[in-house]
Amino acid sequence: MNTDAVRTYYAGIGEREWARLENPEDGAIEFEVTCQVLAKYLLPHARVLDIGGGPGRYTIWLAQRGHHVTLADLCPEQLSIARTKIGQAGAEAMVEEVVVADARELSHWADNSFDAVLSLGPFYHLPDPNDRNRAAAELPAFFALMALRLWR
Repeated sequence: MNTDAVRTYYAGIGEREWARLENPEDGAIEFEVTCQVLAKYLLPHARVLDIGGGPGRYTIWLAQRGHHVTLADLCPEQLSIARTKIGQAGAEAMVEEVVVADARELSHWADNSFDAVLSLGPFYHLPDPNDRNRAAAELPAFFALMALRLWR
């Protein structure tokens, strides 16, 4: 993966990534279906890492439902948008951290720091199997098993 290319791409699209998930012709169905699955399977008050969460739409949704969320993304510009949106939504109390991070290397957090990991975007940008395996290895085993069951 060319990390700089991914950062540059997302830095250049600004608020478009935020708006994408409310657009019926783009990501609105994705957002609704994902939220339904999360609502069904996440334990109440779970501690969730939203890795690759960009502008924070899922982070806010999770925080508004009582989950403790950490938002991480490669793109500082997307995280800047997220900080603004989190503040506008009044979700700051449930968002523990907003930080630049790479899905392939999550040593910023101790093992078993999270009950679940939401990793919707990063795998699109990992065409190399070694990078995908490295990112998958960073996910908690329980979540990885659950994800396999849900998406088969």
